[in-house]
This record gives sequence, structure tokens and C-alpha cells, in this order.
Amino acid sequence: MVHQSSSSDAQSPKIGRNTNRELTTWLWKTDVLVLIYTGHDRDTDHDRDWDYCMWECGVAIHHESEDTSVIVLQCGRERPRVFADQVAVDTRDSEKVRRFVNDFLTDPNFFPGRNEPVTRFPPNDTNVEEAAQELYDDLQKVVPPDDDGQTEEWHAVPFIRLGLTASQVREIADEEDDQQALLTTSRLLLVATVLTADREAAALFGRPTLPADESFGQVFKRTVNKDLPPDWLTTLANQVTRAAQWNYPAVHWSPMRSANTNDHTWYGPVLTHVRRSPNKAMQFDIHFQRFASSPGAGSISIALPNGTAREADSSSVSA
Repeated sequence: MVHQSSSSDAQSPKIGRNTNRELTTWLWKTDVLVLIYTGHDRDTDHDRDWDYCMWECGVAIHHESEDTSVIVLQCGRERPRVFADQVAVDTRDSEKVRRFVNDFLTDPNFFPGRNEPVTRFPPNDTNVEEAAQELYDDLQKVVPPDDDGQTEEWHAVPFIRLGLTASQVREIADEEDDQQALLTTSRLLLVATVLTADREAAALFGRPTLPADESFGQVFKRTVNKDLPPDWLTTLANQVTRAAQWNYPAVHWSPMRSANTNDHTWYGPVLTHVRRSPNKAMQFDIHFQRFASSPGAGSISIALPNGTAREADSSSVSA
């Protein structure tokens, strides 16, 4: 029996039922779980989120569940890190697809707990070869072309991605008093996980790189007085607070200087993208926008279009 939660032609969660509970029941007794993997989450690709898929795999292969084989259909150059040591089926390789189909249809041990194949075709039978070729041809219509690692990308301004756990997000979202919510976020930002960052962001805090899984507070502990948080951190906390409450962040930024004394540019941390996984954990993409300032000036210049009303009152941000 095939269980596919997103298909109306296969077994799927019943309307009105708890999806996670039903999935857990099915995954617990699954013989084979097929993971179609289209690539890891690149900094510029915000649409791929594998947390839920990895959770499903974890339930299926739990040591207390029935024996389960996880088959990774690899649709790009990369495979999921958690299955890095496992032989995957490269969908761009016709020979590997053929082997997968041959095993699926003729191997008596392909499904744990079974002692006979799902068909009566002998290995490498003509029917099996035709089925493999048909699957391969169909996959080539939807699998993205291989870029051979030649794709180049970079952030135009310093970038860092922070993560908060579901319980941390809940702590912020459940706070009814706005000021107390801001204080809570300010505290939690110090222990927020740095998920990824570019070298430009690391340089802002006087570091060559920012190791993944380091806390955000560790990043700037040498440059910031913990008893007197800087304005930029407070305004960033304000943005994250609003986002954790599932509201648009306030448009209010405070500039900061780089730890590099030769860098005279002002930077403002701006929350640009928010992600919430099914387990309610959240990720926050932060770009440090550059602002121009004349030497000795006490403000940052932001030019407005000619003829804009009250330009003299709105054309600068206090530094």
C-alpha cells in the first residue's frame, strides 16, 4: 500500500484528522520511504525547507519502529547530509535509475519483512528495462538541469541568518506586553543560533568567519557591553519581535559601525526574510544595509526625489 499525503490517488491523511499523528502511524510501519531530494537550502533559495521531510525520515527509521529502508532520489549534485554515507539514486544517471527499478521490481529483499519480489519478472527482464527507461525519461522532464557547480552567487550587503527554537518563539509570541516581549527577544537574540553568514558579516564583528551553530551573542561579545545593549541590537530585536508575532516588522533602524576601524561605512541591520517550519521554529535573514555619510557629519544622507514635500525634515537619519 502506498501512502502519499499530497496525492488524492493514494492513501493520505483523512480530512479533519491530525496530520502529524496520522503520518506518525503510517511512518512507524513503513517498509520503504522514498525521499525525493532536490537540493539543500542555499542562501538565495528560500523555498526549500527540509525540516519536515527529515522529521518524517527520523520517525520512519526510529529504533523502536518497524524496519524501514530510506531510498533517496537525488535530483541534483547534492544529497541530504544526514544520508551522506548512504547510496542514493542519482535521477540524472540512467544506469542508477535502472538499478533502482530493477531492485524495486525483482529483489525479494527490497521491502523489509517480505521474502518475495513485488513482480514475477526476472532481474533485468525486458519489462523491467522498459519500466526503468520510462521512469528515467519522466524524471528528466522535471529534474532541474545540472549546473556542474558553476552557479555563482553572493550577497550585495553583509548577511546573517539566525534561528530560534519553537519554544523560544513561543516565549516571545505569548508575551502580551509589547515592552516585555521586546526585552524577551533582546535576551533570546543573544542565544539565537547563527545558521549561516557570509564573510562580510563576519568582518563587521571583527571575525574572519562565523562558525555555524554559534550563538549570536558570542559573535559580538567582545565589541558590545552586555549591560548596555547598543541601539542597533534593540531595533533588530524590535523587528524580530514583530516577526515572531507573525506581523510585519517596524521600519525603524539604528546604524552601527564595523569592528574594522578602516571601514567608515555605517550599517543598519534589516530583517528581510522570515521562515517558520512546521514545528514552529523560525529563521530570520538579516542584511546589514550600507548607508553613506559625509566625513564629520552627524547624520546619514538619504536622498529623496526632487519635489518631495518636507524633504528637509526627512532626508537624514540620526547617527
